[in-house]
Amino acid sequence: MAKVASKVLNPRKAAGSDNIRPSILKQVFPFIIKPLTHIFNNSLRSGIPDQLKIAKVIPIHKKGDKDVISHYRPISILPCLAKLLERLIINRLNSFLDSHNILSKCQYGFRPGHSTELALADVTDQLYSAIEKECHSIGVFFDLSKAFDTIDHKILLSKLSNYGIRGGALSCSVVIYQIESNTPVLMV
Repeated sequence: MAKVASKVLNPRKAAGSDNIRPSILKQVFPFIIKPLTHIFNNSLRSGIPDQLKIAKVIPIHKKGDKDVISHYRPISILPCLAKLLERLIINRLNSFLDSHNILSKCQYGFRPGHSTELALADVTDQLYSAIEKECHSIGVFFDLSKAFDTIDHKILLSKLSNYGIRGGALSCSVVIYQIESNTPVLMV
């Protein structure tokens, strides 16, 4: 957990709804790691405390007229402990998915070692190979921005359960979704 904390607790980041600054938490972390581990393990079994599900939302101006609300995008600032727990859950989930070979090796963009740049290199290699073999190639590309927003989450949760992610892990996956998209918020 200490390794994850050192990456997640960026001292230059703002405090979340709990008003605990990452710099303070990073300083006291060595002294609270044991009770925090206990709390996090209990959260994985019985559910994440509601306080960790509340984000501070700050509107950031994108472009154009500052009086038009659609020219802003929301930035959600989670409590430091929520960020830490989220990263631990994601690491555990990725480890499970990798160890059971659930994700395709051709799935890029959100996994370590599977960047979008690597996807582009893979497509380029396939095109060069086709050219060398004098084959025809066709590329079809889709812009899947906000794709996660279009997923039927009941189906997603059912699929996670079918892959063996059940109980506390499944409920934590639901909370990660809620944290990333449908979080109760404090507007600042």
